Amino acid sequence: MSARRVVGLVVGVLAWAFSMPALAEPRVEDFRVRKLVVGTMRVPPFASRGDDGVWSGLSIELWQKVASQLNLGYEFREFDYDPDAMVHALQTRQIDLVVAAMPVTTDGEARFDFSHAYFAAGVGVAVRSEPTAGILATLRRLFTWQLLVPIGGLVGLLLLVGTSLWLIERRRNPGHFDPRMMQGIGDGIWWAAVTMTTTGYGDKTPITWRGRAIALVWMFTSIFCIATFSATLASSLVVGRLKSSVDGPEDLPRARVGTVAGTAGELWTKAQGLKVLTYPFMIQASKALKRGEVEALVVERAILGHMIQEYQWNDLLILPQTLTVRDYAIAIPSGSPLMEDINRAVLTVTHHPDWKELVQRYVGQSEP
Repeated sequence: MSARRVVGLVVGVLAWAFSMPALAEPRVEDFRVRKLVVGTMRVPPFASRGDDGVWSGLSIELWQKVASQLNLGYEFREFDYDPDAMVHALQTRQIDLVVAAMPVTTDGEARFDFSHAYFAAGVGVAVRSEPTAGILATLRRLFTWQLLVPIGGLVGLLLLVGTSLWLIERRRNPGHFDPRMMQGIGDGIWWAAVTMTTTGYGDKTPITWRGRAIALVWMFTSIFCIATFSATLASSLVVGRLKSSVDGPEDLPRARVGTVAGTAGELWTKAQGLKVLTYPFMIQASKALKRGEVEALVVERAILGHMIQEYQWNDLLILPQTLTVRDYAIAIPSGSPLMEDINRAVLTVTHHPDWKELVQRYVGQSEP
């Protein structure tokens, strides 16, 4: 065999060998002749399944719009609160992509690809507030030093004004202010109280110029006293309602903290080195917080807000601080030919004016 033929044969073999992987790679057209298998799990308000088996949620509607643009058929495969199994199925290509509440992470990026982000999820803290119903709960909020000090000051003022008025009026006005000390001081305190509350029965009236001067000063002073007392009372009731062992992120290392598997909240607690109780799904974690098994729950604010609103759990509240922000995206196997098309479709959907309305409908806000 001549050298020219040998060289030609080698070149041909090498060309065939290098072309094999390319021939084996799926093309975008291949996905249009079969249904895509889309992995998901129930994470309201991003993905939820009704009793009729129909899926809905912000992430679900995003995918439906993307699939419609790309003319892709698909079917959902639910992973029952098992994010690890869902990720494993994606890596082994048992499913074609994941659409749920998938946070973008460096660890995930090393194992598969992410589309462009479609939602910025702020991680927050939910705590249990003090009971707000019942006589005992109300009394417990009222009898605090914050409220008892102004009450004591108010009683002292009534005693001072009432006694002063009695000392001035007792001789010239005995019909209204009894000359006897205990009865007379009582008359003075009664007058000071009804004047302060603007009730003004008129059964007791000062007649001396000094008594009327005290009355005039007390009328204006009592307006300020009532306003201050009302503000203090309202503040005491609100603070009592919001009272919790966790007031902010700085309290989390000393508290019993819970989170939900597969959420951005779990990622944050791990990054902070917190010891946490991890629950498989949100409803279980929320009930653990309600019964006091944990003192705080670290999960995405949108998920927390939806759960509290859905079940009318007014004894739970979300602290104002946002711990971190994680982007949500569609997860796709590494090297998938669908990536570019999906990215373009995601950008088209999220830049359309209807997207903000969709976010508002499901999440109630567009910012973390």
